[in-house]
Amino acid sequence: MLNDQTQHKTRRLKMCQNDSNIKTKQFKQITLEDRLLIEHLSNKQNKNITEIAEEIGKNKGSISREIKIGLVELLNSDLSYRTEYSAYVAQKKRDYNSSAKGANLKIGKDIELSKYIDAEIKNKISPEVIAEKIKNNESFNTKICYKTIYNYIDDGVLISSRKDLICGKYRSSKKKYKIEKAITTQSKEGRRITDRPKEVESRNEVGHWEMDLVEGTKNNKGKVLLVLSDRMFRREIIELLPNKKQESVINALNRIERRFSVKGFREEFKSITTDNGREFLDFKGIEKSYTGSKIKRTSQYFATAYCSWQRGTNENINKMIRRFLPKGTSFDNLTNKEVKEIEKYINTYPRKMFKFKSAKEMHETYIKSQKQIA
Repeated sequence: MLNDQTQHKTRRLKMCQNDSNIKTKQFKQITLEDRLLIEHLSNKQNKNITEIAEEIGKNKGSISREIKIGLVELLNSDLSYRTEYSAYVAQKKRDYNSSAKGANLKIGKDIELSKYIDAEIKNKISPEVIAEKIKNNESFNTKICYKTIYNYIDDGVLISSRKDLICGKYRSSKKKYKIEKAITTQSKEGRRITDRPKEVESRNEVGHWEMDLVEGTKNNKGKVLLVLSDRMFRREIIELLPNKKQESVINALNRIERRFSVKGFREEFKSITTDNGREFLDFKGIEKSYTGSKIKRTSQYFATAYCSWQRGTNENINKMIRRFLPKGTSFDNLTNKEVKEIEKYINTYPRKMFKFKSAKEMHETYIKSQKQIA
């Protein structure tokens, strides 16, 4: 009887040892050799996660996380992009994470903080604003600057990647500069950007705007967005147009004038600076009130051809619109309600240049100060 009990205990001990060996083997870290094999199976043989896991003897969850960490974006010969797994990129990120744990990594083991940062990035919040929110949030003991957040993104410390950011990809654009047609030049006499009053350039007076069109798909003939950007407070007005014709632009300005009232529009829109697009060439229609009054409702000025930096406010705020409507997105199913939600987001977004106050807050503070003076 004693021998039977001894043999039974021995068998159980061996079984536990075997289970322990299996578990140890199962949770063994992925090596560079494993990663090179994953790269081959994924990129060359188009194997799925389940097949790769069976091939190298790892669980599917580990392979899924591994592939996500090692994803890179590569340029094809036709200038399109493809996504592939890179063994060396994944290894570099893992090596960094292993060496940067604990005290060496400012975020340390603060999982809640890293989750918070990833969630904010997903909600289209920039690293600058996230860092400021963390600074003012007493529930987080760790305080980090926005540059550190960018570094964490690049080094794979966070789940988010550069493509999740509005300005995540930086590509130098080589534009060909063209000579403006003579007929266009003659029609703009007295309305060039150099003809604008000095107060427009200084940004110290309310009522000066920049206007642009944001298009969806390339060569789009459908809906477009007319955007007006306030040079002083960076407020934004966005109107959904059925097309990019001059008539549609003028009709949109007429709607805005009705909302502000004739007098209110003249006070609020003292000048509007546009690019040289065909949709903005009818300066008489843009400047004329919908009432038919002989008094101009605004003064239009044209930026120098192919110098988008002269309308920097437009260009920067357009990037915020692209957070919701990336290039190539069709606007055909876009509704006015959705457009106004984007407009509200932009106008209530905390801005570093205003010490993290929004454009709406800055304008409201200005209005209150003017009432006190009066």
